[in-house]
Amino acid sequence: MTNNIMSSSSFAGAFDVGQMDALEQRGELEASLMQQATVGVLGEEGKKKNSKKKQKEKKQKASLAARTLFQDGVVQLNGILSDTTAASLREEILERRDAAYAAVESESGEDEWRKYFADVLLKGHRNQRCDLLLPLKGWHSLQLALHELLAAKSNLLPSTLMAALGGNDDATLYELSALISEPGSSRQPVHPDNPHQEEPPLFTVFVALQDITTDMGPTSFIPRSHNAEAHAAYNDVPQGRDDLLRNKKSVVALLKAGDASLFDSRSLHCGGANDAAMGATRVLLYMSFRNPRATEPIGNVGSIMPDIPRMTLAEFRTKLAAASAQSSDCKDDVDLPFDPFDDEQEKKKAMGDLYLNAKGGDALAQLQLGTNYYLGEGGFETDLAESVRWFELAAAQGNARAQFNLGFCFSTGQGMPQRDLQRAAELFRLASEQNHPGGKEVYEETLRELEQVREDQ
Repeated sequence: MTNNIMSSSSFAGAFDVGQMDALEQRGELEASLMQQATVGVLGEEGKKKNSKKKQKEKKQKASLAARTLFQDGVVQLNGILSDTTAASLREEILERRDAAYAAVESESGEDEWRKYFADVLLKGHRNQRCDLLLPLKGWHSLQLALHELLAAKSNLLPSTLMAALGGNDDATLYELSALISEPGSSRQPVHPDNPHQEEPPLFTVFVALQDITTDMGPTSFIPRSHNAEAHAAYNDVPQGRDDLLRNKKSVVALLKAGDASLFDSRSLHCGGANDAAMGATRVLLYMSFRNPRATEPIGNVGSIMPDIPRMTLAEFRTKLAAASAQSSDCKDDVDLPFDPFDDEQEKKKAMGDLYLNAKGGDALAQLQLGTNYYLGEGGFETDLAESVRWFELAAAQGNARAQFNLGFCFSTGQGMPQRDLQRAAELFRLASEQNHPGGKEVYEETLRELEQVREDQ
């Protein structure tokens, strides 16, 4: 989270992430400044409102949450992950973090840690705060947790995201990681994740994997700081920034396990100090989604494993649904036949599905399988004889493209013992009768070649 943004020379008012002592002192100063203004709790105003009716729950709440997100730049979403899922995922994430620390210690090279961690503002002197990259491939329990968050029909998160995007699900996954802070972690300076631009570049969700208390350093947000005016004040260092912090209301995200804060990445926020004596390990699962309507540069490098492709929310949900479907048929992760986030497995599954559909008589599948064998694509090695076989099956069902492709094979002799111009002409005629592009021209050309062959005999 906030990779490189605070060290970017192009970002006005940036902090030097290497000067840890200065950052800690700045964080402490800002905490005292912000205490001079009103400090509230994220979501407290919504709790005070009378919710007499629970009908239209998902749609009404999503539209209200999206409106709050638009106005304030941050909104709390309650109970979007079950307590059980949050607790088990938290344990697995901490185990992965410990294994990652051990791996970094045993490996050589200054940048070995980048295999496991992203940069995060004010990491601390004793690994007190880290941004742990999370792999999707092979981590079925994480896939199921993300399915619960993003693909379950009743979940508020995807419906709020889509409402914020004007009803669209074309935002792309930009970050997937876990923010972990230990007791002794210092307070971060206030920062946005992105410089200001007209459209929100990212929507980020922090999901609490345990109850978060004041002593654990909850995230503080400054509502309505995602606009140009607030950013101009923030970038006026030090006077404008100090005045902004001194006068603007802030809220702390005292989330329960499974609750989340969803925010516009332009919003000013910071991680709080995790008290050395009274605090506890705080783990936040987080994701960011890139708004396709924001065309200016993001301004930071996303915290995401390099092998995770940029996929839309719709594509991500489809893969998560496939992962969830595996669980109903398998006793445990060892028995899982298919991982939708494993490219090799996905390719093999696609090959198997295509073959079964073609074998079952699907003409389009037969055409595609013949094409794959002809070109050596889709995981299939080039096999012209197999290509001809599948083209013949599809052509027999009247598929014009298969007739055209098979005609080409007969006209050139590819995939068969010898050329057969008479058969090629018949196939080109069938394709042309269905107005296949180029069918008439090739048919007439083949007839001319046949006539020339007869004259030469």
